[in-house]
Amino acid sequence: MRKTLKSLVMPYLLLTFSMIGCISSLQTQPSPNDITAATSGVMLALSTPESTYTSKDTIPIELSIQNGKFDLLVPFVNVTTSRAFAQLRVTDTNGNIVEPERSIPVPSSVEIFIEKDGRSVACIQGLALKAATTQIVPLENLQKYYQLEKGNYTITTTIALPVYRDFLKKEHPEVIELEAEIKRIEDVTDAHVSAADKRSAINDIQEQIDLLEKKYKDIYLPVKSLLGKATLTSNSITVMIE
Repeated sequence: MRKTLKSLVMPYLLLTFSMIGCISSLQTQPSPNDITAATSGVMLALSTPESTYTSKDTIPIELSIQNGKFDLLVPFVNVTTSRAFAQLRVTDTNGNIVEPERSIPVPSSVEIFIEKDGRSVACIQGLALKAATTQIVPLENLQKYYQLEKGNYTITTTIALPVYRDFLKKEHPEVIELEAEIKRIEDVTDAHVSAADKRSAINDIQEQIDLLEKKYKDIYLPVKSLLGKATLTSNSITVMIE
């Protein structure tokens, strides 16, 4: 019987991954409504592997976004792309601002519309910053944007981080089918089917669900659920150009 139950799953594994799934219920993050309280403890840490470079060297910069005690829902582009360096500030030894030779590209949050309860909800792609975790954003080469001559330079950055209250999640169609299959197995009342067989079949299906949810975990933030924006400033680092 165990083999039969497992075989019921196979047709669902053939579903195409390109299909658009159903929308889950609107969910709310467990953080306070006060934007200041929600982002308390969030820290930005700039770093670079070396303190001394030449004018021809590649200078990689890394920004660590260290989250505080609350889960935060934030735009994907703000904490994973070069947008995190949109307000990068470079100053020379005299405190003069060094203007970039070219602008750091700043991707924008593209709005999409998701159907929810018969209405279209304007959303942007989001990311859940879990409490007490760190998100790393790299800038491959500072000198691609700033042509630094000999001297000492101080570097810092500021992020105006939007925080959202709610999110929508597209549930993959295969997950929907597998969850329905678990329900069907749970409802089996055949006396010839043991509880152990049912548990084993359900566990096998749940493993498939877990793998799918790990792979397809995009979330979307309803534009109207914006909680507010927090202005965060990093530490300063100093580099010497020989």
